[in-house]
Amino acid sequence: MAFWSTLGNGILDGFAEIGRSYIRDASIWWVLAPVIILWIVLEVYFGEYKKEKLGWNTSLANGITLLWVNIEAMRFIFSIPGIDMKWIRFVVLLFILAYAGFIIYISFTHKFSAKVTYILASASPIYYLSMISILWSHGQLQMTWWVLLDLILLFGLLLFIFWIIRKFIPEAANDNNDSSGGDDFGSSSSPSDSMGGLGSGGLGGLGDVSGGGLGGDFKL
Repeated sequence: MAFWSTLGNGILDGFAEIGRSYIRDASIWWVLAPVIILWIVLEVYFGEYKKEKLGWNTSLANGITLLWVNIEAMRFIFSIPGIDMKWIRFVVLLFILAYAGFIIYISFTHKFSAKVTYILASASPIYYLSMISILWSHGQLQMTWWVLLDLILLFGLLLFIFWIIRKFIPEAANDNNDSSGGDDFGSSSSPSDSMGGLGSGGLGGLGDVSGGGLGGDFKL
């Protein structure tokens, strides 16, 4: 009984600390708000366009976003004299920075399959880690084992909430099976098909003018 009581109190204390981290200093929202807004917009977008996949370029952009957020976080902890646990904060940020570098690498080189890359570089892990980096580096979040446990639980809860939201968002009327995100410009199956069309009915058709091509009836 004492175990469950300790567990419950620890989890509640952790969630309380996470909640306080958002309101300790209102100025943190200048940095936090763009990250949260972009995260929500992307989740709603892919909820509306359900057939569209993330894409290699978006995966790369998400990795770069996490990279610059952590670089800014590192800059902040070294610009504030006397900040507590400076090097511990730096090491944690370094691990997240390494994850960002890994995302950029596999997105740029296509070393992993698209499915694995899109999961690792999706909006939820990227922007959740960005949010934690901002709160942790700016001294708003006091990290304990209970807080760390609650951050993991909160991430799972947010994944579930966004999954529900995406399920209930009506699918866009113009959503189609083109999951690559490309448009219909030059919609032939390949560039050679388009050029081939020039050969049969385009430039090549010049050879059929007057039954003999350009030179068939041309006389000096």
